[in-house]
Amino acid sequence: MIRTGRVVDVKDGLVNVCFNRPEACDHCSGCAGQKHETLVTITGDAPLGSMVDVDMPARQVFKASLLAYVVPMVLLFLGLWLGTLIFKNEALSALFGIGCMAVSYGILKLVEQKLQQRHNWQPHIVAVHEEGENR
Repeated sequence: MIRTGRVVDVKDGLVNVCFNRPEACDHCSGCAGQKHETLVTITGDAPLGSMVDVDMPARQVFKASLLAYVVPMVLLFLGLWLGTLIFKNEALSALFGIGCMAVSYGILKLVEQKLQQRHNWQPHIVAVHEEGENR
């Protein structure tokens, strides 16, 4: 998946790239009232103000989405199910389910730290377009 963004900061071999919201999101109001830009720090080199094409392999994007959305949901439902077996009380079962989901976010944070160290999980700059360059 290749996205184009503008370099807004360069420091110590790290480039901050600002991406606008994809056009596919224009018809949706799911994030109404929220910012329409995303800032990503990438290892690389590009001049300040230039436009860059950044690639994140589609397979990794899918896996990251799976980790971020499916794992907490599965642990929520697993916690609800186990809570009903253990407590026989709806309120305690709900708390147990929410607790399991909260634990999943802690686990995901640890997994994220490990994945950030792997090169194939990092976005990388594939093209640099100087400011004013026609594309």
